Order: sequence, then structure tokens, then C-alpha cells
Amino acid sequence: MTIRHIPEPQQDRRVLLLLVDDDEQLLLCTTCCGERTLPSIRVGTNGEPERLAREHIAQTFGIHAPRLTAVRGVHTTGAGQTWQHERVTETHALIWRITSQEARSACDQAGQHSLWALDDLRRHRRQVSPQGAITLLAGFLEGWLPDGSHSLY
Repeated sequence: MTIRHIPEPQQDRRVLLLLVDDDEQLLLCTTCCGERTLPSIRVGTNGEPERLAREHIAQTFGIHAPRLTAVRGVHTTGAGQTWQHERVTETHALIWRITSQEARSACDQAGQHSLWALDDLRRHRRQVSPQGAITLLAGFLEGWLPDGSHSLY
């Protein structure tokens, strides 16, 4: 019997979770090297980003009713920019509203998480990955970014 190679999907989809509390603080994951990252999930080619993100937020942080905002960012790598994931990657940055209590509980429950205000994010932008999400969040919180999808380049 011959086993054929089945190629990987041509596009990998990911979702960045921008969880913002009532005090306008962003929930970040802390890595071992001092860098802060946004919680994220891999969606694959057939998953629905919003549904899978909501499920992940409930499972990981115990937050069962996050409110998805109307502002979202989308970044697609070009064919020559695929060094990180070895293929074209589409990343959705979804902003979710959560309560301050949910945010504190997520920090306590999930460990290695912290809350940063927009001023902290701007001041320490090089410690946050991906940095482009800070601009998206600033536009949302300050009200200068209209509702809808925005290209992140």
C-alpha cells in the first residue's frame, strides 16, 4: 500500500484575543523572557474565529459571556513573509469586553497573566507582541477607529 503525502492547508488562520476590562486594561500573557503576548489560538482553515475564540476564553479563563466589539483587525502575511509559520497566515485580532472582576479572576486562575493600561502598553511597546495590536486597541479605546475590519500592516 502506498501512503500519499497530504499537503498542509495553504493558509493558517490564528486569532489574537484582546481581552479588555471595564478599567480599559488589556489581559496579557507573560513569557519566560519578560515579553508579554496576547492570548491567541490557532483556528485552521475551517474554523469560525469568533466561535472558537469564545470557547477558548470560556475554557481557559472561565469567562462565559465576553462581549465581542465591532472593531477587528486582520493581517495576512504575503507569500514571501512566511518565515514564522512556513505558510501564508491570516491573523484576526478580536477585541472582547470583559468585566474587571473577570479580568482579575483570569489573572489569578490562569497564572502568568497581567493587566496593562494603554499608557503602559505604549510606554513598553517593545515588550508586547505583536506590537501592531496596540495601535488597534488605542484606536478602539480612544474612539478614533471606526467599527469594522481594519487591515493590520
